[in-house]
Amino acid sequence: MSYPSQKSVNGYTLIEMVVALGLSLVTVGAVYSLYVSELKAQYVREDRLEMQQQARVVMDVMSRELLMAGYDPRGVNKDTNLNNDFLGITYDPGRLIIMADLNGNGLIADPNEFITFVYDSKTHTLRRNTGGGNQPFGENIESFLVEYFDHVGNPTLASASIRQIQITVTARTEDPDLKYLPNGGYRTMTLHSRLTPRNL
Repeated sequence: MSYPSQKSVNGYTLIEMVVALGLSLVTVGAVYSLYVSELKAQYVREDRLEMQQQARVVMDVMSRELLMAGYDPRGVNKDTNLNNDFLGITYDPGRLIIMADLNGNGLIADPNEFITFVYDSKTHTLRRNTGGGNQPFGENIESFLVEYFDHVGNPTLASASIRQIQITVTARTEDPDLKYLPNGGYRTMTLHSRLTPRNL
């Protein structure tokens, strides 16, 4: 009596399955690690871009408002009435104070005619006051420095002698970069601008 021959069954052994699964996990782990690394790098790039935009916007707005300092279309600073005179820039080492008669009514009591910029180092915020209180104007600002100069470029402490102003703004990233060791991980960008308002 003859028995039918058993056909060999093709399949995978347990060892082959474990090896294949291990290789798959290694591949997926490597791809995931690259994905996470790229996500972090993208976040750092976006954070740096936002820092640069913040610094440029702050500098641009302050520069435009500084160039209008002392604007006096009615000539109130040159008439005989001394009660309505105003200085375009008032010396203050901790703040930037700008005055201009933008609507030409002879007064600087309207919004955006008496502007004060003040830096809050505790919150890293540059604030702007146009009459309604100190409103946030620039966030993540590392430092803010104002320097005053006379008509020949020498530093001055007298408001009436101010003819040039130099602004230095240093912005920083919102979050620290763990791969960047200086400054606690915060990357910074510093902008300088020296302006000569035409109305002073």
